[in-house]
Amino acid sequence: MNTLVILAAGLGSRFGGNKQLAEFSAAKLTLMECNICHAIDAGFTKVIFIIRAELRDLFTEQILPKLTNKIAVVFVEQKLNDLPLNIALPEGRTKPLGTAHAIWCCRNNIEGDFSVINADDYYGKNAFKLLLKNNQEFPEHHLMVAFQLEKTLSEFGGVNRGFCQFDRNNLLLSIDECHDIKRVKSDDSQQKITGRLEHHNERCELDPLSLTSMNCWSFTLDILPALEAYIIDTINNYNKESDVNKVNAFECYLPNVVMQQIAQQKKAVKLLTSNDLWFGLTFPDDIARVEKSITNLHQQKAFVTLVS
Repeated sequence: MNTLVILAAGLGSRFGGNKQLAEFSAAKLTLMECNICHAIDAGFTKVIFIIRAELRDLFTEQILPKLTNKIAVVFVEQKLNDLPLNIALPEGRTKPLGTAHAIWCCRNNIEGDFSVINADDYYGKNAFKLLLKNNQEFPEHHLMVAFQLEKTLSEFGGVNRGFCQFDRNNLLLSIDECHDIKRVKSDDSQQKITGRLEHHNERCELDPLSLTSMNCWSFTLDILPALEAYIIDTINNYNKESDVNKVNAFECYLPNVVMQQIAQQKKAVKLLTSNDLWFGLTFPDDIARVEKSITNLHQQKAFVTLVS
C-alpha cells in the first residue's frame, strides 16, 4: 500500500467556504499538506485528491508546487454523471453524492490497497504509521484508525461522530452515528459530553473515551465492487420513492458500505487507536485553535519534509 486518497470535494457549508484550502502558520500549510507530510515520512508515495471541478485550478496553483518531487499527485473530479453503467441520477439532483461515491470516482487511479482521509482533519504522525504497519500484518483486512471522543470535539458547536463497537480482537462490529455532540455543564456544574444517537430523540451522556471514526481508513480492493453495488442500490431505492422533495437529501456514505461488507461478506475490519493530537475545521471559530496547533507543530519541525 502506497496510495493516500484525500476527500477534498466538500462544500464546507458550516464553515462558509473551501476549508480544505485554508492555510495556517508562517509555513502557510493546509491540513491536507500537514497530513501528506506525515504520510510521506511513513512511506506513502502517491496522493489522490478527490475534488470538485471548480477547485482544480486552485489546487494546481496552491497545492501542487509544494508537492512536486516529494510525492506523485493525481487530481480526480467527483462528477455527478460518473456512475455505474445503466444508472442515472434523478432529475434535479445537484448535491454531491457523498463519500462512497467520491471513492468510486477514483477507481481507475487505484492499483492496490489504499488509505483514505478527510481534507479538513489533522490526524497526526502515528495514524499513517499504524495504517502501513498493520496493512503488512493484516493484508486481507480493512483498517480504521479511531480517536477518543473527547479529543475530537469543537468548542463552538455540536459535531457528528460515528461510535465504534468492536470485539475483543479489535475487529469492528458497527458504527453508530451520534449527532450534535458537545460539552455541557451538568446540574452540579461538572462538564460532561452529550449527544443524540441516531434513531433516538433524547440526548444522552457519552463516554469521553469512546472510540470514534474520523474517516481514517485503509481498504483492500474489494471495497470497489462493494461501492458500486451500494451506489446502484441507493439510487434505485430513491427512484422507487420518486419523492422530489428528497432529490438532494440522500447520500452514499462510506461507512455504510463498510458495514454492508462486514454483515454480508464477513469482511474483517481492524480497529486501530491513535493517541496523537487530532483537530479539524468544522466552524469558522475553529480557525484560531488550528492556527495555534499548526504553528506549534511547525516550530517543533514536524513538517520539514515539505517546509525546510
